[in-house]
Amino acid sequence: MFKTISIALAGAALLATGSVAALERDTRTTGVTYRDLDLATEEGRNELNRRIDSAAKQVCGMNERQTGSHIVPRDARECYRNAKRDLQSHFARVLADGARAG
Repeated sequence: MFKTISIALAGAALLATGSVAALERDTRTTGVTYRDLDLATEEGRNELNRRIDSAAKQVCGMNERQTGSHIVPRDARECYRNAKRDLQSHFARVLADGARAG
């Protein structure tokens, strides 16, 4: 079983450029480690959700601010929602597989 899940998102896709070269250039990757968590407990699952949230924010640039603005760009918010959804879906499968295994 994997103990770290990596995610990669193409930031350029959010800008709807349609350029494959731009997609390759703007890919960001991060990981979510859960080796130290007991996912059978609510506390462990809550911590995993916090880590998923943090990873999605990091990879989508949610904490990056443009000079003169506190507004998070729409493309970053959409990236964040998609990244969280994808990670939560993945970890739901990981948890289901673990439950079936034992």
